[in-house]
Amino acid sequence: MSETINIPKDVSTKDDLDFEFLRQKGLEYIESLGSKLWTDYNVHDPGITILEMLCYAITDLSQRIEMPIENLLASETDNFKKMHQQFLSAVHILPSKPVTALDYRKLFVHLKEVKNAWIVKHDQKVYLNCKNGKMSYAPFDVNAKDQKEFGLKGLNDIYLDLEKNVVDREAVFEEVKEIYHRNRNLCEDLVAVHEIPEHHISICVYLDIAPEADEEKIQALIIKKIDDYLSPPVPFYSLQQMYDKGYTTDKIFEGPIPFLEGCIEPNDFQGGFVDDVDLKRAELRTQVRLSDIIQLIMKIEGVLTIKDISIKTCGDDNGEQDPWIICVKNSHKPVLCWKNEGDDCKDCGKSIFNFSKGLLPIGVNESRVIQILNALEIEEKKGLSTLVTEDVPFALGSFSDAGAYSTIQNDFPETYGISPEGLSSSAPKERKAKAKQLKAYLLFFDQVLANYFSHLSKAKDLLSVDESLKRLYTINTLAELTPREKQTYFSKIVPDITEIDDLVDSEIYQERLVAINNAIKDNSKGGDASDFYERRNQFLDHLIARFAEKFSDYTFIMKMIYGEGGAKHQILKAKTKFLDDYKKISCERGIGFNYGDSEVWNTENVSGVQKRVARLTGISDFSRRNLLTDAIEVYDEIDKVQDNLTEYRWRIKNGEKILISSSKHYHTITGALNELLYALELAKDASNYDLKKTKNGRTYFNIVDPAISDKQSEDWIVARRIAYTSTQEKSELKRNEIIAYLNELSMDQEGMYLIEHILLRPDTSYITNAETDNEQPEKESPNAPPETFMPSCLDGDCETCGPLDPYSFRVSVVLPGWTQRFFNADFRAYMERIIREELPAHVLAKICWVGNIKGVVSDKENDIFQIQEKYPQFLNQLKEKSEKKTSNSADLKRYRETLAKFIPCLNGLHSIYRSGSLHDCDNDGTENKGNKIILGRTNIGNLKA
Repeated sequence: MSETINIPKDVSTKDDLDFEFLRQKGLEYIESLGSKLWTDYNVHDPGITILEMLCYAITDLSQRIEMPIENLLASETDNFKKMHQQFLSAVHILPSKPVTALDYRKLFVHLKEVKNAWIVKHDQKVYLNCKNGKMSYAPFDVNAKDQKEFGLKGLNDIYLDLEKNVVDREAVFEEVKEIYHRNRNLCEDLVAVHEIPEHHISICVYLDIAPEADEEKIQALIIKKIDDYLSPPVPFYSLQQMYDKGYTTDKIFEGPIPFLEGCIEPNDFQGGFVDDVDLKRAELRTQVRLSDIIQLIMKIEGVLTIKDISIKTCGDDNGEQDPWIICVKNSHKPVLCWKNEGDDCKDCGKSIFNFSKGLLPIGVNESRVIQILNALEIEEKKGLSTLVTEDVPFALGSFSDAGAYSTIQNDFPETYGISPEGLSSSAPKERKAKAKQLKAYLLFFDQVLANYFSHLSKAKDLLSVDESLKRLYTINTLAELTPREKQTYFSKIVPDITEIDDLVDSEIYQERLVAINNAIKDNSKGGDASDFYERRNQFLDHLIARFAEKFSDYTFIMKMIYGEGGAKHQILKAKTKFLDDYKKISCERGIGFNYGDSEVWNTENVSGVQKRVARLTGISDFSRRNLLTDAIEVYDEIDKVQDNLTEYRWRIKNGEKILISSSKHYHTITGALNELLYALELAKDASNYDLKKTKNGRTYFNIVDPAISDKQSEDWIVARRIAYTSTQEKSELKRNEIIAYLNELSMDQEGMYLIEHILLRPDTSYITNAETDNEQPEKESPNAPPETFMPSCLDGDCETCGPLDPYSFRVSVVLPGWTQRFFNADFRAYMERIIREELPAHVLAKICWVGNIKGVVSDKENDIFQIQEKYPQFLNQLKEKSEKKTSNSADLKRYRETLAKFIPCLNGLHSIYRSGSLHDCDNDGTENKGNKIILGRTNIGNLKA
C-alpha cells in the first residue's frame, strides 16, 4: 500500500523563539569561523555578550511575528474603519444583486409597504412572415405554413400585495419599478407593475365550542389562520434567529440583502433577514382545499366539533364547483370575504360563522372580533420596527506597535560605555574612541533588526490596496512615484543611540536607507525596477487569490504583446483596479444597466458584465462614451509635384496642436494606417526617440525604428516632431509628456458597448393615424412598423439558418478594432473568451471588432462612428419612454424612428481584421511571413510582387 504524502500546514520549527537554540547555533558558527583565534566562549567574553544580545532581539522579533494576525493588521487610530477597508465583512461581500425570481421577491418584501411580491413571466408573442422576413406583434394574413411565431423570453410582470395602510399605491408601484431597474438582470426587462388581483372566497361554518371558550376570539383566530393559509405572511428574523434555525453565514447572506453601502443600497427598507423557506411557502396559491381549512380550525383551542362547513368562490352561484377544492385564477390571490368593512367583496355574500355551546346557539359581537383581529396583527408586527440587518462581526485586533524598536546598545552593561550613560568625562580619549567604534559596529546589527521590525509593522499596508497603491493607476511611469511610494521593503532610523551624529551623516541617513532597501532605479535611466514589480505582484496575487480569482492569463497575454518589460506597469494597474473595484464587480456581475437613470452617455451606468470584463482585461475606463477620437487621424493630400496623385499622411494631435506626424507620404491608406499603428507602439518607449540639435542650438526629435540599423534608410525615421525647443532638457520634457499622453490616449480609446437585444424590441402600443383614422378602435393589436423589428435569419420556406428569435437572451458586444491591443489577434481571442465566460450561461453574444481611425474611411462607413451617433439617441428615447406612464403618438413615433435607424446600424456591423496574404505557390517564403489567412482572424490582403 503506497504511503500518502501530505504537506503539513505548519512547517515552522519555532526555533526562532528559542533563545538557547539561537545561542548554541551562534556559538557553532563562531567556532567554525574563528576557533583558531578565539577559544574563550564563556559568558564574560564581550563577543558572547554581543551574541546573547542579538539572540534576545531575534526572539523579540519572532514573538511579534507570532502575534495574532488581527493584532498585526490593527491600526492605532480609526481601527474599525481601516480593518473593514482591508477585509470585506459578510454583508459587503456575500450578498449579490437579485438573480432568481425568489431573489426579486426577497428584495421587494423588504419594502415596508409591500406584504408580498411575485415576479411572473410576461407573455408576448412575435409573428414572422416567412415570405418577406417581416415581423409583427399581430398575426399576418397569410397561410399558417408561411409564418412562424415565438415568445419573447426575459420579460416580466411584478404583482404586489400591499399592506392595508398604504395610501399612495402609485408611489409604491413607481418605487418598485425604480428598484427593479437598478437591479435588472441582464437581457431581462419589466413590462408592468400591478397590484395582485383578488380571488374572493366565502366560507360557511357551524362550530360547537367549549363552554368556557371565547367565541369572538375563536372567530378572529379562524379568520386569521385562513388568511395566513390563503396568503402566508413573510416574517423577518434577526441574525441570531437565523443562526438558531441552523443556517450558516453564507446561506444567511445569500442573494440581495439591503444594507447601507452594501450591494443593495436601502430605500425605506425593513431590516432583518428573510428565510427562503418562508418565501417559497408564500407563493401564490393555485388551490384552496376544504380539508386544509378543517385542519386549521380543529387545531384552535376551544373548538370541539365542526357540525357543518363549506367554501365557494364568490359570484359562482351555479353550484357546479367542486365542494372540496377551489381552483384559484391564474396570478390571483385568494381572499376570504367576511363582514369586515375593509373587504372589497361586492361580488358575493359574506362568510357565515355560527357557534354553539352544547345545544345553546351563541351570538357573536362582530366589533369585538375586529378588535381582536387588529390586536393579533399588531402583535405579529411587534418588533419589526426595531429589527435591523446585522453584519457578522470579525476580530478587529488590538493595536500593538510591532515596529517599535530600541537599540540593543542600551541593554549592554554600563562598563561597555555605549549605554545612554556613556563613559565618565575623565575617561581617556582612546577609551571613548573604542566605545564609539563598538557603537558603530553594533549599528550594523541594529539597522538590520530595525528594518525587520519596521517591515513587520507595514504588513497591513502591503496586504491592502492602500492609497499609495491606488496611485499606480493614476501615473504613466514608475518614475512619477516618490521613493517612499515605491517601497516594498521598509527601514527606519535606529532610535535612542547616543552621539548618533558622530557615527553617520544624519542628513542623508534616511534617504540612503530607502534607496538601499529598495534598490529602485529610475526607468528613464535604464533601471527595470524588477524588485518592486515582482514583490508588488506577489502581494497583489495574494489579495486576488483571497477571492479565488486569477490574473495569470492576462499577465501572459500582456507580456506576449508588450514584452517582459513593457507590460509590467499595465499589469500592476489592472490588478490594483480589479481589487479596488472587487466589491462592485462581484455584487453586480449579472445585472444590466439602468436605462431609467438620468445619464445614459458619458456614464459608468453600464452592465455588471462590462465592469467585470473591463477589470479582467485591463480596460481602465468602462464608462459608456465616445471611443473614436479626433486626436489620431489619417488624411489625404494631393501631391502637386508628381502627377497630382492622391497620397496619405497621418498625425497625432492634442487639441489643435500636432504632437507627431508621419515622416513621408504613403500611396495607400492601408500603408499609412499600418505605419501609424507601428509608430504609436514605438512612440511609447523613450529609447526610440532620436534627439537632434540644429546649427543654431535648437532641438527637436524623430521617432526611429530600432529594428533598422541603417540610419540612412528612409524607413529608419518613422515619425517626426516639427516643433523646436530651445534646449535638450525641454525636448526631453516634451518627449515624456508625449509618452504620457499616448499611454492615456491608448486607454481612452479602449472600451465596449454591450447592447441587450431585448431592449430593442418595439413598443406594444397602437398608434392611430390622424390623417386616415377617424377614431381609435377600442382595442387593437400593436402596430409597430416592420422596420422597428430586428431581422431574423431565415430563407423563403421558413427554415432558419440561426435562432429564430433575435431578441431573447442575446447581446451584441461592440469593441473598437483599431487600438494596439484590440487589433492583436491573440488579445482578441483572450478578450472574447473572457466575455463569454463572464456572461451568464444562457446569454448568447455576438462580438464585433469595428471601426477605424478617423480618416481611414468616411464617417458614414465607419461603424464605430455610426454607433456613437445612433446608440445614444436610442438610449435617450428609451429613457424618456420609461419615465412616462403614458406616451402620446408623437413620443411613440419619435421612439420608433430612432429605433428604426439604430437597428440597421447594429445589424450592419463588420469586424475589421489584420490583412493576411494567400500563399504564393511560386514563392515558398510567403507561407512563413506570419501573415497567413486564418478564418475569423484575418482579411484577405494583396499578394505583393
